[in-house]
Amino acid sequence: MIKNKIIRSALIYGSIAAAICFFVAMLQYYGLQKSPFGRYKAPAFGINIIFIIVAVWTFRAKNMGVLTFTEGFSVGFMTNLFAALFTALAFFIFVQFIDSQWGNNQAIMLWVKENVAGIEKIRDAHIKSFGEKEYNDLLKQAKEIPSAGYVFLDELVKKQLCIVAITVIAIIFRRHTFTVS
Repeated sequence: MIKNKIIRSALIYGSIAAAICFFVAMLQYYGLQKSPFGRYKAPAFGINIIFIIVAVWTFRAKNMGVLTFTEGFSVGFMTNLFAALFTALAFFIFVQFIDSQWGNNQAIMLWVKENVAGIEKIRDAHIKSFGEKEYNDLLKQAKEIPSAGYVFLDELVKKQLCIVAITVIAIIFRRHTFTVS
């Protein structure tokens, strides 16, 4: 029974977080002309963390104020996993079916352009530390156009960095009953 409560709570808040993350990403892309991928993902991390907090807090409230670390971590992890999965799926659909047909892969090309510009900014320091050959290899890799599958995996994997925040949130929100039955 507890597993169903955890999954239900995580699914609800993870779905809401994913919808807001996708909306913010599209706002960045169409409004600010910034790639929704790459280094402009910071708002998505914040949105995920906010909804992880809300999911853990409401789970504890519905559980009569009792929450173990394991329950808190499970709710937080599953909320983040669902949010990352649904956001990655939305990005995959956007890149594969919408942007490729009507936008000529403009979102991906903007991401590649931003990556190349970032690498060219650190050219001298990178050459000094690693050498000319390594810099040229890095630049060549940055110029490769990623697929929709790469965007999916990139989104899914990078969002798992929220595990640190999930651990802290689970520790803060845990409450035990000390009754002996």
